[in-house]
Amino acid sequence: MLEVLEGNTDKQRHLDLTPLLFSHPASSGKAQTCQVERNEPFDKGLLAEQMISDMLLNIRQGNGGDYSYYVGNCDRSIGARISGEIAQVWGNLGMSDMPIKLHLTGTAGQSLGVWNAGGLNIELEGDANDYVGKGMAGGEIVIYPPKDSSFTAQETAIIGNTCLYGATGGKLYAAGTAGERFGVRNSGAHAVIEGTGDHCCEYMTGGIVTILGRTGLNFGAGMTGGFAYVLDMEGDFFDRCNHELIDLNRISSEQTEEHRIHLQQVIEAHVNKTGSAWGQTILADFEHYVRKFYLVKPKAANIASLLKTTMADPQ
Repeated sequence: MLEVLEGNTDKQRHLDLTPLLFSHPASSGKAQTCQVERNEPFDKGLLAEQMISDMLLNIRQGNGGDYSYYVGNCDRSIGARISGEIAQVWGNLGMSDMPIKLHLTGTAGQSLGVWNAGGLNIELEGDANDYVGKGMAGGEIVIYPPKDSSFTAQETAIIGNTCLYGATGGKLYAAGTAGERFGVRNSGAHAVIEGTGDHCCEYMTGGIVTILGRTGLNFGAGMTGGFAYVLDMEGDFFDRCNHELIDLNRISSEQTEEHRIHLQQVIEAHVNKTGSAWGQTILADFEHYVRKFYLVKPKAANIASLLKTTMADPQ
């Protein structure tokens, strides 16, 4: 191989490409190039196809309905096909008043509720992988631990990384913690989670994120819209934020009274949806816990009009 490079630069002449061209004896006599037009997909989406078969007539008639299934972590993008059928007939939000209610049990694979349409409400007893609610446009996703679980939910991951990436609407309630980049590029979804990893609310432009627990580092980097409520039990949240574009305000003054009332309503909704034990604890002594919450807003936003303008985001 070295002689092939004669006449080139010194650097090229010292290249030995033999390892790149080596053919292992185990491949002897076997095809070295693609011999078929396409490979069979590893994930055939059988559960998604079954769901569509079960509910397509109700979707087309706009009747809604309740359906229950078991999911495993190889069942990916559950809800995508359903949302596509809803949007094709009714638009992104057209079935919101008569939704398909999907009751799931188990561990969902990646992208549960991706591009979720208004008209699809997903409830999962179990946990889910990355990208929950990616591109979510409407509807609702509710996730809570198995009812017989013994672990402490607010200290345990229930969804993975990059959830609500690019979401434009809808609501997510999860009784547990999320991984990194929760709510990144969120522009309209409302969410409640009980803890997050690094980079939460990164590049967020709208919506409301409520965090009933600890966050990771670099909170609010590039955040230019919407706002967040964050419970700071350890007293170090200020040092975990990216302060370039955001302000932190305590929910303890006359200026933030509307937010105080709204925060309580948000936690009540979270408890009603998920049965969160931690949410119940906060509500039981709300006067104590509310003093530990921060209201995080973009520097350019006015507190007086913040709640009104954000609640007007598409749902």
